[in-house]
Amino acid sequence: MGVAVNISKTYTYKDYKELKDTLLEIIDGVPYLMSPSPTVEHQRILRKLLLILSDYFQNGICEVFSAPLDVIFKNEEETIDEAKNVVQPDIFVVCDNKKITDKNIIGAPDLIIEIVSSSSQSLDYVKKLNLYEKYKVKEYLIVNPINKTILQYVYENDSYASPNIYTKEDIVKIIYFEGLLIDFKKVF
Repeated sequence: MGVAVNISKTYTYKDYKELKDTLLEIIDGVPYLMSPSPTVEHQRILRKLLLILSDYFQNGICEVFSAPLDVIFKNEEETIDEAKNVVQPDIFVVCDNKKITDKNIIGAPDLIIEIVSSSSQSLDYVKKLNLYEKYKVKEYLIVNPINKTILQYVYENDSYASPNIYTKEDIVKIIYFEGLLIDFKKVF
């Protein structure tokens, strides 16, 4: 059973670890409760994307991960326990092995893919978009199984450019990884 979350408190990674039975993410110190379980469609999309990415990264230069695994974004002056941003992206790729610890990832992944659910839309489209931009995630894809669209944000010139918008009929070229193409006809 989860612990009550005090929404007027600023949460840190230290607090997050103490709430181990509560499914939540923390963005800018604000806790966001997560749904207990994604839908079957969400999991199907996740599995197909993981297979595509795992095949592409089989050479071992970068590693592919999926939720549940904590990604901690911290400012330089913060310790890990003081960090106020802890999320569990659906899928992410890390190319800098120094960011990988036994328990979590510390720092920005190179690529993040979030699969939207009806309860996570404001988080994925607004809060996480701003967080990932702030911490310079190179590429962020938002996959929406409801309307079968994909938004691709690419970090350049200190911000995300306007998103590239795709549908279930498109092949998406991942900008930062040469030759990585995702055929969404095979995903949806």
